[in-house]
Amino acid sequence: MKIRNIFFLLSIILITHFNVHAGWIITQRTYDSDEGVESALIETVYLQDNIMKVVQKEMITIFNLNTETITLMSPEKKTYWTGNVANYKTDMKSAIKQVMDEQLKNAPDDKREMIKKVFEGMIASVDNPNQVSANQPKNYTLEITRTNESQKVAGYTAVKYKVLVNNELKEEAWLSESNRAQDVLDINKFYNLFSDFTAQAGTTDFYQMHEKYLEFARKGFPLKSVNYYGGYETISEVTKLDKEKIDSLVFVVPADFKKASLMEIGLNKEQEE
Repeated sequence: MKIRNIFFLLSIILITHFNVHAGWIITQRTYDSDEGVESALIETVYLQDNIMKVVQKEMITIFNLNTETITLMSPEKKTYWTGNVANYKTDMKSAIKQVMDEQLKNAPDDKREMIKKVFEGMIASVDNPNQVSANQPKNYTLEITRTNESQKVAGYTAVKYKVLVNNELKEEAWLSESNRAQDVLDINKFYNLFSDFTAQAGTTDFYQMHEKYLEFARKGFPLKSVNYYGGYETISEVTKLDKEKIDSLVFVVPADFKKASLMEIGLNKEQEE
């Protein structure tokens, strides 16, 4: 669940347009209903000039559309990795294979084949992230309706929408329809560059890539969402939203961070969790 939480805001924020002359600093909390708000993951997102930085306690991620790269940083280890999606796939497969080889060394003979199949499946999913979406139906209906309900979230009035897939409630979202800025992030370019990364990381539900959903998200600024997973819900809400010019150094790797592999950063461990 950790990787999904780290990038939870990504799937919602990126399909909204922002003002190119100023950045946005967004603080959000995300938690599961069965764990309560006390367990909430707090993350801060910085958006400006086609760059997005997502800051979470254990991982910092920067998506740079200008250089077409992803940067992953471990604040605890003071290490970082940077590259494009092709680099990420190559390094991730190498990291998974290292873990597999280590586990096979000490595995009993009757478990080796099972372990190998599990890890080979993980490696295959890096090249073909769509196969990770085991719950995606081949055909489905998507219905999005605007309700008459509204509430204040982070000081803004937000209108409630309902998202149904095959007539089943999957999501409720509260949008600030008065906040529709312009073009801080080139959305088409983002998904052309990074869709494999976000899909492999499990940051989006299949229906959120539907054109109807993308069009819905452009209606306003998402301040709160509740996703239903059959037995529990994931609640995500903005607690603070500031529009201001962001210092470019915010998007630069700190000088005391050392370059490392994905394995050394610990991303592979995070994804297994």
